[in-house]
Formats: sequence, C-alpha cells, structure tokens
Amino acid sequence: MSNGNQRTFLILLGTAFGGAFLYMAFKDVSWPEFVNGLKQVNPVYFIPCTLLVIAIQFFRAVRFGLILNPFCPMKMKDLWDLLNIWAGASMILPIRLGELVRPYLLRQRDATFSSGFGAVMVERFFDLSGLVLLLGVVLWKNPKADIFYSYLGVGLLVVLAAGYLVVLFILARRDAFQRLVEKLLSWLPEKVSLFVGKIVQQLVDGFGIMASFKQAVVILACSVLIWILFSLMTYLFLLAFAVDAPFLVAVTIQVFICFGVALPSAPGFIGTFHAACRYALAIFGIQAVVAISFATVYHLFSLVSNLLLGLLSYRTCDFRFDQSLFSKPADSEEPVPGTDPRLAE
Repeated sequence: MSNGNQRTFLILLGTAFGGAFLYMAFKDVSWPEFVNGLKQVNPVYFIPCTLLVIAIQFFRAVRFGLILNPFCPMKMKDLWDLLNIWAGASMILPIRLGELVRPYLLRQRDATFSSGFGAVMVERFFDLSGLVLLLGVVLWKNPKADIFYSYLGVGLLVVLAAGYLVVLFILARRDAFQRLVEKLLSWLPEKVSLFVGKIVQQLVDGFGIMASFKQAVVILACSVLIWILFSLMTYLFLLAFAVDAPFLVAVTIQVFICFGVALPSAPGFIGTFHAACRYALAIFGIQAVVAISFATVYHLFSLVSNLLLGLLSYRTCDFRFDQSLFSKPADSEEPVPGTDPRLAE
C-alpha cells in the first residue's frame, strides 16, 4: 500500500471511529436543545482557561526536558516549541499519529527515533501515575464520596505503588528482563522485533531516571500538577455552564477524557472526546443536553488553543515537517530533509 493510500486509510478509519462515538454522544439530543445549551456558556471563563493552557504547556515542557536531559538536553524555548507543535499536530493527525511527532522532531536535535519514542512512553507512564495519584487521593479523602469510592481510591494508590515497585524490580533485574523480552520478540518478524526491541530498550533506559529519587519525585510532581491544572480548567468550564459540582467531577471527567482520546479517533479527537465528557457527566446526573454542550465548547476551546500555540511555535522555530513523518523508516540513518545536515544521524 502506497504512502498516500496509507494516509487515506488511516484518516477514513479514524473518521469512522470518531463518527461512531459522535453518534453515541449526540444520539438523543435534538438540534434546538443543543443550540440552546450552547447559549448558556459564560465566555468570561475563557480568559483564565487560556492562562491555564499556557501553564499546562509550560510544565509539560519542563517535565519532558527532565526526561530527555540524559541523552538529548534541550533549551527551554525548544522544549516549549516541541510541546506546542506536538499538541497542535495531535489535533490534526488521526489514529493517534500525533505520538510520532515528538520522536520525529527530536531527530532534528540529534536523537534517534527510538530514543525519542522511549522518552514519550516514559512520559506517558508518569502521566498515568499522576492521574491515578490525583484521582486516588480525591476519592479517598472526599467526605461526600460513598465508602465504595473511598476504598476505590485506596485501591488506586495501592496499584500505583505496585506499578512503581514493578518498574524498580525491572531496573534491578534488567538483564533478566531483557532476555525475557528478546525471547518474546523472537516470535515476531525480524524487522518488527528489532524496532520493538529498540523501543523497549529505550523505555527501560528512560526508567533509569527513577534511580534518582529526587528527579523521579520532581517529574511525578510535575505530572500531578499538570492534571490538577487540567482538572481546574475542566472545573472552570463546568462553572461556565453554571454546573454546581465538586472538584471530584472535574477530575473524573479528566480521567474519562484521558482514556477516551487514547482510542483511535478522527483528527482532533472528534467523537471520543465528546462521548467521554458526556458519559462522565452522566455518572453525576448531569442532563445530556448540558453535558454535550459542555463537551462541544470544551473541545472547541482545546482545539483552537492548541492549534494556535502550535502554529505560533512552528513559525518561530526551526523544527520542520516533511513526508518522512510517514514514509521514512523510524531510525533511518539518512538525514531528515529540511534539517541541518550536521544534525543527520
């Protein structure tokens, strides 16, 4: 299948997924109700939410810089641009192809694709850790939550602690773990095995950052702060629609959005984002019209803000895209077109 056909197939597949979830989100909401629901938003809340978007991107850049530092130290301006371009591209590319953007662009800073992808996977681990920690504490300590949710919060914290112990065990028995991985990968085709093996190796190397307790704590703290800021922005959007709800609702919505947008979807997470918001709000008895109006405005705000930041960064930096994002092998030794040949791998 040619590159053009591959892109067309991915776009169609993502659109199909997005369309299915979009139908699930809007299926019992009439157009007049939806329009009336949109009119209920108070746009004043867009101002603090814009500031929160900037703060979130800043702390994302700081965190990613700490993860990259052992093998690809970068200036804060480059990290800021990298994160903005990735966020903007993620709103355009279907089927989660946005996850390829940072490893691809890091090749223009003398890093391999596999090392960049490994760094992204390490970031995702801390992302999930921060979200689980925040949700666990909120459920555990919320006096209004049912006792079941308190136990659930404790359970999440136990799972998080177990996850960290597993990672530390892998680091302590790295050679044995590597042999196990090689044995499992031997069942795959050679090219796939080599590529996945590189990713696993870079992921394990990236987890080596946990050998520094202080650095691991700082990265986890950044992750928790990022999710608190995301939840605060969600809470402000609830207030914009006059929804009087505790902070737990905002955190729950963020959890649903996080897992919703992880699914294959259309460009901009259309459909999966809306369905995640609607069904998260349904848990707390929020009417479907309010929920879908909230989801639409929140999604549009996120889409526009990320695209604007990404476009601004792309125009003021030297990171560049070309067809090799889709067509070149992941760790090709050829120079990336459009970059300084001195940075070629």
